[in-house]
Amino acid sequence: MTTAGRPRQPYDRYDPHARASDPAAAPAPSLVKASPAPPRERPQPAGPAWIVVPARIVALTVVLPLRLLYDGLLLVGRALERAFAGLCRGIAALFRGLGRLLAAIGRGLYAAVLRPLGLLFVFLVVRPAMWFYAAVLTPVGRALVWLLERLVVRPLHLLALALAWLVNTLIVMPAVFLWRYVLRPPLIGLAWLLRTIGTGLAWAWRATGRALAWLVNTLIVMPAVLLWRYVLRPPLIGLAWLLRTIGTGLAWAWRATGRGLAWLGRVFIVTPGRAVWRYALRPVWLGVAASWRLAGRVLRRLWRTLVVAPCRWVGRNVLRPVGAVVAATWRVAVREPARWVGRNVLAPVRQAGRDVRLSIRRAFRGA
Repeated sequence: MTTAGRPRQPYDRYDPHARASDPAAAPAPSLVKASPAPPRERPQPAGPAWIVVPARIVALTVVLPLRLLYDGLLLVGRALERAFAGLCRGIAALFRGLGRLLAAIGRGLYAAVLRPLGLLFVFLVVRPAMWFYAAVLTPVGRALVWLLERLVVRPLHLLALALAWLVNTLIVMPAVFLWRYVLRPPLIGLAWLLRTIGTGLAWAWRATGRALAWLVNTLIVMPAVLLWRYVLRPPLIGLAWLLRTIGTGLAWAWRATGRGLAWLGRVFIVTPGRAVWRYALRPVWLGVAASWRLAGRVLRRLWRTLVVAPCRWVGRNVLRPVGAVVAATWRVAVREPARWVGRNVLAPVRQAGRDVRLSIRRAFRGA
């Protein structure tokens, strides 16, 4: 069957028989030139075989077993952690019940014993002490203050006024008169005489200094300047030029020698050392570092599982309840009674002493 009596189908161009029987079905030449495929990049070698193969052997014989051992220890540690956590929760529940029992006993002891004893102390000691202070000590203190004011403070004040008058009359006024009319005029004249003599000596010293300066300049400085300028300076300048020329040549030789030594060091030391590090030492160092990191992870996991987690559980479930029980016992047995004694016994006594001191200070200030 030919394709002349029917329209050409799209798939006819894929049929070799149709393409052979129908000349019109021949594919048209492509107008777009196919671009050549890019060349494949050759994989860069990881390094020489005598380095890569031993590194891979070390990875298979050391790193992989350590990794498997790490995973096994991790599973065992998780199982031990869960079992230990269940045991610790049971012990914590036991200690929590014991703490609640001790707290209840402490509250009952405070309500049945300490509070009644405190009230009894207030009624038998504090209230009578306050009455004794208000009825007996306060009047006695006021009488003592009045007696001290009349018998001690006022006589001492009058005695001090009399002593001040005597000192002013017998010492201060004669000393002022002696200084003003006897000692001061001669001292003023002596000061004027000394100032005049000092001015004359200063003028003479300045004149002598100028004369000496002129002599030194004429006899020493000017001959020395002429000697330096016309005798010593020209040969010294020539010697300096010669030394500078020699130093320049030596510096050029030193720089050339340094550049040659630097080139030799780069060729014979730096380049071989860099190659040894890149292809010999660096792969071994990377393998050792990977093994060290894996060992560090294993040790860190073991430390967290066997040390940190038990210590944290003991602190949370054992030490904290025991601390709460000790704190409650301390508060009930020591702090609350001490606070009550300080508020109801020591504070009134301290206030009474403060009032007595204030009364004495007022009495002395009033005097």
